[in-house]
Amino acid sequence: MSDNLNFFDDIQFLPRGRYLQLVVKITLLDDAIIRSNEPEEVLTFKYKKLGNRFIIPWRKIKGKLRRMVMEKQRDLKLPENSDCYLKDHLCMKCPACVLFGGTGETSKTKADYNLLSRVLGETFISTSEVNDISAYTANAVDEETLTTGQALMTIVKVPAETGFIGVVTLRDPTKELTAILVDNLERLTRLGASTREWGKVKTEIIGYLLSDREMLSSYDIVEKLPDDLNNIDTLELPPVEDSFRKVAEFAASIPVILDKNKKTQRKTKKESAKMAEEEGP
Repeated sequence: MSDNLNFFDDIQFLPRGRYLQLVVKITLLDDAIIRSNEPEEVLTFKYKKLGNRFIIPWRKIKGKLRRMVMEKQRDLKLPENSDCYLKDHLCMKCPACVLFGGTGETSKTKADYNLLSRVLGETFISTSEVNDISAYTANAVDEETLTTGQALMTIVKVPAETGFIGVVTLRDPTKELTAILVDNLERLTRLGASTREWGKVKTEIIGYLLSDREMLSSYDIVEKLPDDLNNIDTLELPPVEDSFRKVAEFAASIPVILDKNKKTQRKTKKESAKMAEEEGP
């Protein structure tokens, strides 16, 4: 962390080039199914340097985190009468939308603006190489005939105790935005394609760096953590409930601020056109 860098006191729309990077470790407490499309598929990737590893794509973690943020803000009734849902029912003016972004065209309000995601992530990589992939065979029993065979299935799984390392980055952090992200990372307890009985995980934030650029990547730190990480407890973050309320205030002002900016831009364009007309060729 640079000595002359700190958290921002306010939230703004345009990026200001400051990045809080959280090093996150996810440990499977039981078996998990990490797949893309096919039921039998477990996601692995063969790296030239690291060898064959289990991986968790960022999109799977981001989707889970966003849902947890939305659950929390609904519990706090922020904003009032909150009606924001994935995937085509975003409100574009709540803390979840401020953090994770959205496209106005696909939102329920058909907003004429888009929001960039402030939360950036990477593929989480297993801390050990894949030696073999285990399979689980299940067979449902027919309730009427008490026979089996009609629902035989093979599920490929990542074994319990597999650890993953990844980097989650918050662009232009404030203490409030950080408190919301940290709280929901620490509440991440299930992952995978089947979480009703499998996929229990333990999520830990190993440390953080604050810089004017992205210094860390999952690939570089999966085998050896950097020595200059800061302890997340030293941040003295505000209570997450207060953080949600402050971010909700900013979120509610988004349409008003953007509309005011557009009116100013239109006025400036008209003034420029008038000046050019008066000056002549």
